[in-house]
Amino acid sequence: MSDDTPEPRVDPNSSGEGELALLMGGGGARAAYQVGFLRALARREPDLEIPIVTGVSAGAINAVHLAAHQGNFLEAVEDLARLWESLTVEQVFNVDPRYLALNTLRWGLQLVSGGLVGPPTIRSLVDTSPLRRFLARALHEEDGVIPGIQQKVEAGRLKAVAISTSSYTTGKSVTWIQGRGIKEWSRPQRQARLTAIGLDHVMASSALPLFFPAVQIGPHWYGDGGIRLAAPMSPALHLGAGRVLAISTRFARLERESERSLIPGYPPPAQVIGSLMNSIFLDLLDQDALRAEAMNDLIRRVPPEERGTFRILKLLTLRPSRDLGQLAEEFELRLPLFFRFLMRGLGTNETRSPDLLSFLLFEPGYLRRLMEIGESDGEARMGEIRELLHPGPRRRTVLDPDEVMSSPPPRRRKPKEPPGMEGVEER
Repeated sequence: MSDDTPEPRVDPNSSGEGELALLMGGGGARAAYQVGFLRALARREPDLEIPIVTGVSAGAINAVHLAAHQGNFLEAVEDLARLWESLTVEQVFNVDPRYLALNTLRWGLQLVSGGLVGPPTIRSLVDTSPLRRFLARALHEEDGVIPGIQQKVEAGRLKAVAISTSSYTTGKSVTWIQGRGIKEWSRPQRQARLTAIGLDHVMASSALPLFFPAVQIGPHWYGDGGIRLAAPMSPALHLGAGRVLAISTRFARLERESERSLIPGYPPPAQVIGSLMNSIFLDLLDQDALRAEAMNDLIRRVPPEERGTFRILKLLTLRPSRDLGQLAEEFELRLPLFFRFLMRGLGTNETRSPDLLSFLLFEPGYLRRLMEIGESDGEARMGEIRELLHPGPRRRTVLDPDEVMSSPPPRRRKPKEPPGMEGVEER
């Protein structure tokens, strides 16, 4: 069995179009964009219940908040929006100049001394204990767990929540799941474990490698879930989803934009790290969408009566209408002085699209702007979204109702898609 083994397409106990799942990817501070989209949706669907919620990296924070909130969908999203609007860099990690300078010096000493000088273990560039305290209050942590999740499960308002982490100890992708009527699963290099999700799982899933420290859960150490999660849609499919609403923070450049140089000369470290982070945290959803469409094509070739528990997956992928990396450049001067100095040392001011900066720019002005863009993009595509949420008789006849949807934002010329995605539209 390879890591590309097809996932179960729908829970055999579900019916109709299959259960709805919300999938939120990573992107650090970019996850504020997801909140803007959710706000647009919640204002149209205030009492929406989403049975399956999954998240990875910073998207895990949003996923767990929605899964644990006891109010209706609108109240949950508005509370989440207020949290993001109040967030500052100081509430995410320690930006004290003395601490940052000493930590950077320790890294340098260990590097030039071959590990002979300095503390035995340097865990990260920054200390994220402020974020832990912030999330403990926001998610109402009790005795290491987030009780609101189980309360919603027992009330029948939530089937399951899943957040993914990467084990530095074993090299596997581990998805932590909590819900009703669900089972653990395993694939090569990735597995799911039943648990009562707590703050450690959320902190581990959102621990950007090198920048944020790993988190110990049991005997193992875990970091950002995007590192090893080769199939972002896998948790939702295993949990029984037949319809998936995925929110990406990856901007799809037009062909002419994709050919434009982002740097004038040799790439600085910030450009290299930003490209690496995009590849790890943002590109995998597009690749998984390609696999989903290939699987849909295969299922279409099988007579309906012979498909068994397999069913066409309805997929809608939402992505920003603006380059969130380029937008970060406008807000760089609002960062704390010494932290901005360190980022410029990596070359964030030498690129026209400082993607690395956008992952770490927990600055109120930038976060509010991301939410505004997300809300605008959500409104622009609300017809497609509600068609996915409320499947029924199709009014349009020119399109194959079985085809999967993953189209670019409206009012823009169609961006260059990965090979094989041309012509894929919402149905």
